[in-house]
Amino acid sequence: MDPGKASMTAMGTALMRATHTRLDRPPLLDDPWGDRLIPSEQREAMLESGGREALDVALRAHPSYGTVILRARYAEDALADAAARGVRQYVIVGAGMDSFALRRPAFARKLEIFEVDHPATQEFKTGRLAECDIPLPSGLHLVAADLSETPLDAALAGSAFREDRPAFFSWLGVTPYLTRAANLATLAAIASCGLAGSELVFSFVEQALLDADTDDERIQEARAQVAAVGEPWITGFDPGQLAHDLRAQGLELLDVLGPAQLEARYCAGRSDALAASPGSHVAHARVLG
Repeated sequence: MDPGKASMTAMGTALMRATHTRLDRPPLLDDPWGDRLIPSEQREAMLESGGREALDVALRAHPSYGTVILRARYAEDALADAAARGVRQYVIVGAGMDSFALRRPAFARKLEIFEVDHPATQEFKTGRLAECDIPLPSGLHLVAADLSETPLDAALAGSAFREDRPAFFSWLGVTPYLTRAANLATLAAIASCGLAGSELVFSFVEQALLDADTDDERIQEARAQVAAVGEPWITGFDPGQLAHDLRAQGLELLDVLGPAQLEARYCAGRSDALAASPGSHVAHARVLG
């Protein structure tokens, strides 16, 4: 990723969520904000010719499309459960173009929301909100930090985040782009600043698919597309070792869902082709006491 530019993959996932909201039935998310946050020049850069319809087709055909939708739905379901138990802090790690604070569903009205992301991406997003005359929502805290240089717990220490209160962390679509050391450091930072019992939902790809030359065309295509915009996948996790990896950083694994489990939970009975990409996983963990 170019440190001076906003993440193109963050823009792409925001557009995928908006496309899903407009076109897929029934929608698993109500998130139209990508259509407003991503300006026309960035949309045109993703597709050499054709208008919105052509981009919609391309986005829905992208091998990561279903995973983007399913992981977001899973995270928000887990967040809703946490909010019902009284959690009032929501930390979005690598927030990108996330619109949760803008669309804030009913269960989230009392949440303090912390968006942590690279300064360039965060500046792009706040600039777009200003251009669209959209004020920053109340209860939103922007934490600009390059997590390759500043640990998450140190970044949050300079904000209104309360370490003496439970929190829910989401970390979606980020781990494949970081080194293993950076991923483990972020997990440890969450365990460090999160009160015991705080929760985390994060996504990852299976390391075995990155270690070997896979014959799966969807995996090959997904890797080629992110690499083409300068944001290659470099790291995954082994689902069989994940509980050990998390415990070493101060976290307890509660659940891990692969493609089949995600589809069984959210895609049963659908008439469209919404599906998780091979090797994609979502994990749910809790900070140990």
